[in-house]
Amino acid sequence: MNTFTIDHDTKQVTVEQTGQRHFNVKLPGKTMVLVLKQDNEGANHWFEDGSDNETEETKEIGLAIDNYLAKDDSLSDD
Repeated sequence: MNTFTIDHDTKQVTVEQTGQRHFNVKLPGKTMVLVLKQDNEGANHWFEDGSDNETEETKEIGLAIDNYLAKDDSLSDD
């Protein structure tokens, strides 16, 4: 399990990766479970667990997670 922080709405938010495509995002007042899915063209979409709709919030948080993971991968390639 990988735990890290991202910036969201000018705050540091803790994210816990619980699976390859599952993330617990600890927002003020609630924990959001995000699932990363790819469409048939290979584009990433972020959904709250149990939902079939990507919202602006899940998209923004997902992009921040993607950016963190891309940086983390580039550091571990050294």
